[in-house]
Amino acid sequence: LAGYHVPIGSSIDGPEEITDSQRGEGYFARCMKGYEAATAAGLSVRFICTFTNKSVRHKEEIFDFFKAKGFDLKLHPALPSLRSENPKEWALEPADYGELLVYLLDKSLENFGEMEVMNINDLCRCVFTRRGSVCTYVNCMGNTFAIGPDGSIYPCYRFVGMPEWVMANVRDRPTMEQLMQSEPGRRMTAFSDYVDTACKDCSHIRYCRGGCPYNAIAPSGGELEGVDPHCPAYKRIFDELNERMNAEMFDEPPGGMGFGMTVSQKKKPGVMALMRKISMQ
Repeated sequence: LAGYHVPIGSSIDGPEEITDSQRGEGYFARCMKGYEAATAAGLSVRFICTFTNKSVRHKEEIFDFFKAKGFDLKLHPALPSLRSENPKEWALEPADYGELLVYLLDKSLENFGEMEVMNINDLCRCVFTRRGSVCTYVNCMGNTFAIGPDGSIYPCYRFVGMPEWVMANVRDRPTMEQLMQSEPGRRMTAFSDYVDTACKDCSHIRYCRGGCPYNAIAPSGGELEGVDPHCPAYKRIFDELNERMNAEMFDEPPGGMGFGMTVSQKKKPGVMALMRKISMQ
């Protein structure tokens, strides 16, 4: 893997106390031991940080941990559990998730050039290009599939292991038409059609597409009851990015790059600086 520059990933939710409170005692130490072994072997390691309704209260401490360790931050909001008797025990409320994203946008700009907040980069790319850039915000129907260990085909890796979401098996060599005509395929298509109607008046529909279909329909047993429940969070951060981008565009000098300004006159990096950086990656 190191020879082919393939990164590996794991999960860590911040300092040891926070991580172990969410993942079990000793998890942090085992994870860091594995990280040290992997990096010693020349591997690139990335982490996903899950924010819950409990850990979000410590967002400053978590951000500082990732910065001090030199880790880029990629976050995942805790969703209601499909297997727990108390599904929302850890779930992050959409309103809190939206405010967390705005906080991380500010921290990303405050630490411009020093640390990457991957989710903020992805969201900026969506707004800048006016199309979804990661799976959460892309119309993935018919172009994304996952294959389980037994050859079962699913509409997404998040459905793997859920029998009711098996579209076919690779042994049967199904055609694209057969996959999309399967019950899971029809459910996914129905979600896309629903978004076209339910979100038609939303200014972010082109680069949001109702969010993640899994988030929207898996918790309800496949019943289509609405778009991704994190819609308010997406709208909050997309509104914020668009408002800041428009304000900065009209506030910038001709050329938009700040040429002719002295160092003391130049402003702190804003979302336009972040978007320019992302566009050159």
